[in-house]
Amino acid sequence: MTTTTDYLDDMKACAEAIGLDAPEYVLPTDHTVHLNGIDFHYLDWGNPHLPPLVLLHGGSLTAHTWDMACLWLRQYYHCIALDQRGHGDTGWTPDDQIGEDNSDLMAADTAAFIDFLAYPRVILCGMSMGGMNSLRYAPGHAERLYRLVVVDIAPVTMQEGILEMEAFRKETETMRNFEDFLERAVKFNPQRKPAHLKYSLLHSLKQVEDGWTWKQDHRRRASMDSMTEQEQKQARAERTQSLWSDVRGITTPTLLMRGEVSKILSEEAADEMVKEMVDAEQVVIPGAGHSVQGDNPKAFARELHAFIERRGLEG
Repeated sequence: MTTTTDYLDDMKACAEAIGLDAPEYVLPTDHTVHLNGIDFHYLDWGNPHLPPLVLLHGGSLTAHTWDMACLWLRQYYHCIALDQRGHGDTGWTPDDQIGEDNSDLMAADTAAFIDFLAYPRVILCGMSMGGMNSLRYAPGHAERLYRLVVVDIAPVTMQEGILEMEAFRKETETMRNFEDFLERAVKFNPQRKPAHLKYSLLHSLKQVEDGWTWKQDHRRRASMDSMTEQEQKQARAERTQSLWSDVRGITTPTLLMRGEVSKILSEEAADEMVKEMVDAEQVVIPGAGHSVQGDNPKAFARELHAFIERRGLEG
């Protein structure tokens, strides 16, 4: 079993399996910073003289979800990928904060991390949960952003995909062998090459007494458990309206990426989001589901770069 401290061979196997054509193979460096009461882990892909690109992963994923894309993007950008609160090798929400709204905590984390990096401006890219955090950050921090990239998320999502992902997570909460996880992952996501799924799982799982489990905080949030079904419905509706308000308040030029076969972001919701934004465009990534950067990292990386080249980093 390969350790995650030396995974260059698995990285190469993954990249070759998907035909990435990486200019070179390098491992990112691991870093930790203490913010908002938590130790945050992040990956730095080097080349600090290039424009900074901050990457925020989706729920149940880690900073390593961007690895294949970063192998290509690092020739143009200083790629920095964060393990968000309760994910990967970042700490979990402290017990005294567990009753607070997790999305509010993550929004504060996003601001704190970008402040910590201390760049005058960054390119911000967020997928799914990370995309939501990006949408919340952008309206009030236009002066800190060159450009914004939002991956397969909008204020309105399709419940089918959410239920499928949640069912997969529960079915694979803990499994005896790493190979059992890989077998399930291949069945759940047939778009990906097995070598790619193996590489992703190397960074998403950890060993425990009973076998292997996800590197994620799955504790229930008391803030929702204490509500009635009607109150939860109302809270979700209010959050959706708040996100639409955020979307309309974003002045940073934005690219929305949608996976061609996504079960989370519908074509109609993506079109509506782009229409509601001040300055936005959309691209559809072929062969990709919800995890665009994972399902088709080559197209993801090239479309992100094409957008930045087209729109520039000024103004």
